Amino acid sequence: MQTKTLLAAATLALAATAPSFAAEGFSPLIGATLTGGGKTLVEVQFEGDRPNEKISSGGLTHLFGGVEYRDPNGQFAIQTTIGYHFDRVDAKNASLSFSRVPLEVLGLWNANEHIRLGGGLRKAFNSRFETSGDASGAFADFNMRSSIGFVLQGEYLFGEHTSVFLRYVNENYKSSHLVGGEVDGDHGGLGVSYRF
Repeated sequence: MQTKTLLAAATLALAATAPSFAAEGFSPLIGATLTGGGKTLVEVQFEGDRPNEKISSGGLTHLFGGVEYRDPNGQFAIQTTIGYHFDRVDAKNASLSFSRVPLEVLGLWNANEHIRLGGGLRKAFNSRFETSGDASGAFADFNMRSSIGFVLQGEYLFGEHTSVFLRYVNENYKSSHLVGGEVDGDHGGLGVSYRF
């Protein structure tokens, strides 16, 4: 809960400073990405007609905020963001989740006025698998260590403020609680971002 509160406060602070940033080529930005991939960490079986659900090392929702610098000549941009990336399963009597706080630095080249291509580095902090309720008896909570990963991204700009993007992230996680001690966290994503 503290991570979510910190991310929300940081996003509001960036939005409040938007006018002063814009004059210097900097723009606060926020966004969200739906992701898929990685490996199954746990599969939850439900009674009745509800189908089984999985938590994966590459899923599912990545919310982020940060700052983008745009070259005055329009040739390139640099983004620095921090986010909250999580996959979660909820039931009446239990919940399970895998969450992490990724820090990313991306460089983007403008192929034309609408298309940008680029990539960069990503490091996920506070990577944690957690349970509550009845699930606590079946699964143990544990932390993971992430590798420094890389990101490849293609983006389409709708004017100055909004864009959609496709991305691929290569990363992995380590923990003594994982089978083999390591799990692949590679994933793809479709997202949207907004610049103030």
